Amino acid sequence: SAALFVLALTVWRLAALYTSDINLFFDEAQYWYWSTDPAFGYFSKPPVLAWLIWLSTATFGDIEFGIRALSPICYALTAAFGGATAYRLYNAHTAAWTAVMLALLPGVGLSATIVSTDVPLLLCWAAALYFYVRYSQQGGLWWIGLGAALGLGLLSKYAMAYFVLGLALAMLVAPSQRKILCRGGFWAALLLGVILFLPNVWWNWANDFVSFGHTADNANWGQQSLKPGKLGEFVGGQFGVFGPILLIAFVWALFRWRRLGETGRMLAAFAVPVLLLMLVQSLVSRAHANWAAVAYISAAIMVTGWLLHIGQARWLKASLVLHLLASAVVLHGGPFIPLTGIDPWHRQRGWTALAAGIHDLQAQHPNAILLASDRKIAAQIMFYVRPGLGNMVKWNPDGHINDHYELTSNMESLKGRTALFLTRQIEPVGLTERFASITPLPSVTRLRPTRPPEVYYVFLLDGYRGTR
Repeated sequence: SAALFVLALTVWRLAALYTSDINLFFDEAQYWYWSTDPAFGYFSKPPVLAWLIWLSTATFGDIEFGIRALSPICYALTAAFGGATAYRLYNAHTAAWTAVMLALLPGVGLSATIVSTDVPLLLCWAAALYFYVRYSQQGGLWWIGLGAALGLGLLSKYAMAYFVLGLALAMLVAPSQRKILCRGGFWAALLLGVILFLPNVWWNWANDFVSFGHTADNANWGQQSLKPGKLGEFVGGQFGVFGPILLIAFVWALFRWRRLGETGRMLAAFAVPVLLLMLVQSLVSRAHANWAAVAYISAAIMVTGWLLHIGQARWLKASLVLHLLASAVVLHGGPFIPLTGIDPWHRQRGWTALAAGIHDLQAQHPNAILLASDRKIAAQIMFYVRPGLGNMVKWNPDGHINDHYELTSNMESLKGRTALFLTRQIEPVGLTERFASITPLPSVTRLRPTRPPEVYYVFLLDGYRGTR
């Protein structure tokens, strides 16, 4: 059955993660750092992912597997909510296929091997869609689930706000959905979502709205020219996120709009606004392929239901085979790297060995504080070196807050202490103005099988003069 398939797939992914030798990506290490200090917000994201990592590491250990273990589990729940929604809208056969398709989406297969804000976001989106359908069909207290999913989704990633656009469009294209506007529970659900989101608003207010500002900066709509190349990259990336067969079927179904029926049009309404927004975003600035991922929850349900309805289940079977192969490559593609010379995980290689080199330097200078030149090395230092809070500072000569490490560390703590400064620059700028003594030390190197070594130069700094 579909449930057993999703369970087996989840166990497979967990086993692959447990035996993996791939280090954390620096974003993953940053999220772990957040989890060591549970709060209602962080520099670039709201807090749910950090809370989940705290729970996961408390359960599975403060190791790479413990950090990532929540991803396959959450995606199994996402598939379950998607299948349950398909059951309410179509039938048990469609529900089974939907759960399998959602669990096997290529983007999900990749995302299940890392930890990112997409993990709780997609779970909350799928849950919100399910509770919305249940409430629209039955009324009752299902609105509580809708409100909770909306609030937790916003606390996972601000992209959850797109769900409201889907609601609005669904009521335009599916007249039967408009009756929900006359129910008090619908408005109570929206209010509950806002109330659950308020702690993050309060945190932003207390921290100069850094998360909201960072999100706006990411959009970067101040560009002076259009970027068709970025648009092409984004469109191409969607074939990798949703799968080529399903994406073509989705576009084909949209061209058969009237034949979709009201249910199909309602589901499409939760996908189309997100995709259109991201197409515009990629044209005027940039958009990562995963930024439209939430669109494919309802799109997967719609495409599955439509293909089964028109007797084209063979395309679902073809997708099943193709996506299983993609999952196998993602989970067990390591042995093929020497043959192809292509390593998609090159950014996650060599951090354990680099940390060993830093530990050797610390042994020679036990009282020195670590000073990181950029966010990437700061994140990896905190996880792999474990200097402890207060023993790592992010280099921030202009005092402007650009990341969470600059938000939570202060260069004034360098006063009266020596520092080990790690940087990619062989002759870093700005040190002589701020330190009385600068002594080059042996560099440390991060080795990557398919890329040139990444060298970090190390300087022993003393006599911090403060901001000038």
